Amino acid sequence: MKVVVVGLGVMGLPTARALADRGHEVIGIDRHGISAPAGSSAGATRIFRLAHDRPGDIVLARKSLERWRALEAGSGEQLLDHVGLVLRGDLAPAWAATLRDAGVPVEELDAAGVQRVFPELAHRPQEPAAFVPDDGVLFAAKGLAAMAAAARAAGAELSTPERMLELEETPAGVRVTTNLRVLDADIAVLAVGPWAQTVLEPLGIRLPLAPGIGQVSYWRGGGAWERRPSLIDFVAPDKMGVYGLPTPGKGYKIGLDYGCEATWDPDATAWPHRGYEEECNRDWVISHAPGLASDGPHLTESCPWTLTPDNEYFIDRRGPITVATGCSGHAFKFMPIIGELIGDIAEGKPAWAEADIYGIDRMAPDTPFERVETPMGPRVGI
Repeated sequence: MKVVVVGLGVMGLPTARALADRGHEVIGIDRHGISAPAGSSAGATRIFRLAHDRPGDIVLARKSLERWRALEAGSGEQLLDHVGLVLRGDLAPAWAATLRDAGVPVEELDAAGVQRVFPELAHRPQEPAAFVPDDGVLFAAKGLAAMAAAARAAGAELSTPERMLELEETPAGVRVTTNLRVLDADIAVLAVGPWAQTVLEPLGIRLPLAPGIGQVSYWRGGGAWERRPSLIDFVAPDKMGVYGLPTPGKGYKIGLDYGCEATWDPDATAWPHRGYEEECNRDWVISHAPGLASDGPHLTESCPWTLTPDNEYFIDRRGPITVATGCSGHAFKFMPIIGELIGDIAEGKPAWAEADIYGIDRMAPDTPFERVETPMGPRVGI
């Protein structure tokens, strides 16, 4: 088949590679470029985790880990750092139980245990916690570069910046008109992230999607910060949800677990700094991670997410068009395996057992989002 993949982030890029590996003629385009600041796949680091509360996600994460290691070996670059992951909050025991049932090493922590694995965190002795030693950090920008190299080596054409202007079905498949050319193909894969609503609605595909902007701040915490675990501090009615991870050369990255819908702009190429959100980030660090609060934050960055009501993806095919969207802020860890999954759907194969919850008909287009109260106002969580 001839395939046009629109969007070369963590969904589209590995799909281009997977389909090219299978012998298809693949053209991938992206309006901004691979790892561009405007897109959802920007940034130097992301969390890698086997830790999930859904057993199917643990299966996918294990498969993804195998592919990450293969990509790492092929690229000659370190793409993973298994510094571990601390889970903290009321959900930690349930997640730990699911991990144990799946055979994933996990240690439940008391206050002394938290101090042992992450001494910069404040004492919260009444709150449960767990440590997942095989989790840690992905070097995201290097991972995307390695995936792009693998896709090109498999024969895919990757063209950036190139913007799709129109997509229409034809008797033979699809026609994609870009700012540079007209592409006729058998099928198209639309992995366009927060631009999905704009692209899909003219095709008669309506999904409950909410583009939102996430913002992170970097803190210098002393010489040991690069070896500290990643962190998920679960949201609860009386506290913010927060995630964190070490980023060599930048510091320890702390993000609030929410997307700001009000700041989404489909024509933006960069995202404005939201001072009030940085203040909330600072308040959390001072209260809960005082060992990181030496001088910060010294850097703040933003990128868009594509939020869904159930925080799961939409991956499905309608005629010659395959939809792959709804990253909800947690697609990066699955990048190598998600390309194979989307590739199967694009070829007309059935959904995998671990991924049969991603169909686009599982909820109505007007399904409401659950919003949580935060110091910044009501927000959709990730």
